Amino acid sequence: MDLRQTTDYRGPNSVTDTMAAVMPILSLVVENAKGMKHFGLFDFLKGFWQLPLAEICQEFLSYMTDEKVFTPRRVPQGCSDAAIYFQKTMEASDMDTYLVKLGELFSLLNHFGLKLNAKKTSLYQTQVKWCGKLIDGQGIRHDPERINSLRALPYPCTAGELQQFICAINWMRDSIIDFARQVEPLQRRLDTALASTRRTKRAAANIAVELTVDERRAFDQVKDALANAVTLDFPDDTSTTCLFTDASDVGYAIIVTQVKDFDPHRPATEQQHQLVHCTSGTFTGSQLNWTVIEKEAFPIAVACDKLDYLLLRPKPFRMYCDHRNLIHIFAPHESVKKHTMSGPT
Repeated sequence: MDLRQTTDYRGPNSVTDTMAAVMPILSLVVENAKGMKHFGLFDFLKGFWQLPLAEICQEFLSYMTDEKVFTPRRVPQGCSDAAIYFQKTMEASDMDTYLVKLGELFSLLNHFGLKLNAKKTSLYQTQVKWCGKLIDGQGIRHDPERINSLRALPYPCTAGELQQFICAINWMRDSIIDFARQVEPLQRRLDTALASTRRTKRAAANIAVELTVDERRAFDQVKDALANAVTLDFPDDTSTTCLFTDASDVGYAIIVTQVKDFDPHRPATEQQHQLVHCTSGTFTGSQLNWTVIEKEAFPIAVACDKLDYLLLRPKPFRMYCDHRNLIHIFAPHESVKKHTMSGPT
């Protein structure tokens, strides 16, 4: 049995000045794979433990058991800077450069005595599985084995099983159109089941649930939607980005596409779109009392805030919606209004 040591470092973490770093956005990182033909995966064997811990920090990260006090000499899991200290990335635009970088990597590993996990290392793959997604030079799609496993799940009998299912499919929502509306009955049922307890896996496992007919229908619809999850294309700086938004009384949807050869004289529906991202959500609480124009404007604001890494490209993006009054909010100047009114909405 492979036991993993866990240590509660909340105390030391609370008084640690953490290293400055930016959490990588997965959708942005995978752009490096666009157009690539060969891939390699490397996994360090007990990665953190291969890195020596500075002697001045060893006493700070010591921990006590019922037998004795242990002082780590390698970077332990759980301290605030461990992941940032360890993370590295490598890519190359052509095979020759890639081979050179591989040589540099293996040379450094040999020099510092670092070990790779042979079972999780691969070279010259035409596609790789990373974070549950299949990535090749053409785009990103979800692993069919994972999708089939989720579709084979029976109706959940406990809140824990329902929570596990919802968390699993949430990872795929950027490839599923109208995801939030379809999963909303299941999310509402889970919220009701966990309303009077902690939202932990252990607590949820002890709460029995029996789905209604409508909730079972929603469960089946979500599993069908998984089968129709689409491949996401890599963002292309030479293409024209299009933002589509819509809202109803209870929710909203956002779709980002790109068109390689955009023709401004043709309607958006006649362009050759490539799907880059889709997301959706439901209105809750006081949001349900918003006016129509506020609900229609909300997904536009969300997209500009959360998806700026997709929208801010060398070419300006085009925005489409079905609520003409939004022009007076997002295009207040008269010259812009005239230009916008003449185009499709």
